[in-house]
Amino acid sequence: MGLRKFYVFSLLSLFFYTVEIIAQDQQIDSLKSIIKENKKDTTNVNALLDISNILSKSDTLESKNYALKAIDLAEELDYKKGQAYGYKNLGLLLYAKGELNKELVDYWKKSLELFQDIGFKNGISNLQNNLGSVYQTKGDDPTALDYFLKSVRLAEEIKDSLRISTAYLNIGSVYSNEKATYAQALEAYNKAKKIFEEINYRDGVAYAAINIAEIYLNTNNPEAALQVLDESMILFDENDADLANSIIMVGKAYEDMGKLKIAEKKYLAAIALAKTNDAKMEASKAYIRLGDMYRTIDEPSKALEQYENALELTKTTKVFRDKKDIYEGLAKVYAQLGDYQNAFNYQNQFSAISDTIRNDDYEDTLGNLRFQFDVENKEKEIELLNAENEVKEIGLERAAISKKYFYAVAALLFAIAFGALMQYRFVKKSNKKLAYERNKAESILLNILPAETAEELKLNGTVKAREFEKVTVLFTDFKAFSKVAEEIPADKLVQSVDYYFKEFDKIIEKHGLEKIKTIGDAYMCAGGLPTKNDTNAVDAFNAATEILKFVERTWMNPPKDIHPFEIRIGINTGPVVAGVVGTKKFQYDIWGSTVNVAARMESSSIPGKINVSENTYNLLKDKIDFTYRGIITVKNSQKLKMYFVGKEVTENVIAS
Repeated sequence: MGLRKFYVFSLLSLFFYTVEIIAQDQQIDSLKSIIKENKKDTTNVNALLDISNILSKSDTLESKNYALKAIDLAEELDYKKGQAYGYKNLGLLLYAKGELNKELVDYWKKSLELFQDIGFKNGISNLQNNLGSVYQTKGDDPTALDYFLKSVRLAEEIKDSLRISTAYLNIGSVYSNEKATYAQALEAYNKAKKIFEEINYRDGVAYAAINIAEIYLNTNNPEAALQVLDESMILFDENDADLANSIIMVGKAYEDMGKLKIAEKKYLAAIALAKTNDAKMEASKAYIRLGDMYRTIDEPSKALEQYENALELTKTTKVFRDKKDIYEGLAKVYAQLGDYQNAFNYQNQFSAISDTIRNDDYEDTLGNLRFQFDVENKEKEIELLNAENEVKEIGLERAAISKKYFYAVAALLFAIAFGALMQYRFVKKSNKKLAYERNKAESILLNILPAETAEELKLNGTVKAREFEKVTVLFTDFKAFSKVAEEIPADKLVQSVDYYFKEFDKIIEKHGLEKIKTIGDAYMCAGGLPTKNDTNAVDAFNAATEILKFVERTWMNPPKDIHPFEIRIGINTGPVVAGVVGTKKFQYDIWGSTVNVAARMESSSIPGKINVSENTYNLLKDKIDFTYRGIITVKNSQKLKMYFVGKEVTENVIAS
């Protein structure tokens, strides 16, 4: 478990209704006197908002009460700007506590809507940035980046340096989630830091420095990270929750340098500071780091305690990335303790939440390249069918011209005869070519669609969806594919996957299965359609066994320029709906819970194993041996039993 992104700074504290902080009590008394003097006007609303702002770090309940009073009065006065700031303050109070729930998003979307109603660009840019911070912390980087980019464009339009720098800081935080975009992240951070320095905003400089330090930690340079962190820590208040983030990173730097005692002290100090400020996200992150360290040095009992503390804190938050790290840590530490049932349960939760926030850039890129290359070539060949009409028209035109000359110039019989002979040869040659192209196009169509489906499409122009009561669906994917995609050249990656998938195509055809599609490194096929049969479970098992043998042979002795992979395989049997989607790029596909369960069987498998559902197990249990694995929870809390194919089965393929 590498260093997670700790810091999604929106500089939210900047965006409370601005007020210079003097002595808090004096200022609050002064503002209360304004409220007494001006019972119902916008000055009163602003004073209520200022008090809410001042109390935000010392008394969150009172801060909320003043924000609500400000909203009520602003609504009565139809003062939309005051309403907008009030809703924003309510959201900020939730964000500071790590409660990234629907209530928070609703507050800020309401605030954004009000700012948009009055055309207040400063406020619009502010709320776009804040919403981006929420979505990024929840793991939704695409939505976050969309908000951040909108914010920076608007900030640049109104020349608001503070919001420009804030947006750049957050754009950098999105880029820093991937090694491939560390350079862009550093560029964005340095832009933000420079602007913060120009406008003399200390907290902003500190935030930028922390994020730059994180890049250093992720690139194994803890010494440089410590140097930058020293700069950030002196800029924060000693009781500021954000200081806890800096301390966590200092702890990580010392851990990477092998100074574990110092690292432990730093993590504990960060936890204490975060708790003092009721900063659940920061406390959770510190517990996770401490748990990771204990687990790494083989102290699983201590690690378990830290992960459980972190899990308790995240129960009221929507910080998916933190929960992902907790589940991963718990799965590993329970395995260390020999509690494999709990390890399995948390591994399932880790897989489920990883599916929610997983970055599929490499898989999507590869899938798109393969799909585009494959389909474009096929479409070019299919387009040759259109040549049939064109060639016929050319032939008719030439025949008509010949006929005209025949009647017009009877004396040129020899020339006409010669022309007719040439025309005959041309037509014969054209017909031969057209027959070749028709056969070729037919072959291409059959390569895209099952024969029965292709025939229906040619006759009717459409294909009706059909229900199949018993189909066996098989999924495969390669272990650590995303990591490999980062490490080897793209052409070698595509060549390697193509090598495997071509062999898979041969194997499933041999066993009577229908290829459905590939997505990135995932390969999907099914038996029992489009022609129904009773042997599809056996057919799929035999194909899976042969695929596994092929992959194992390649792993042991890979051909030149082919990267070897390990493979996971999952199988499930049940009802599906099948049909053709699209009108230009035809795709034969299947749908239903049977498909979803098959995919979960694959994702819950391990390399070198065939993982089957209870449905498939019941069809094959009398023919082969299985090992019971446990229960997996899928959508709607449905619990499904899983079985591994016994080792001896991979040596003895059963007869259909």
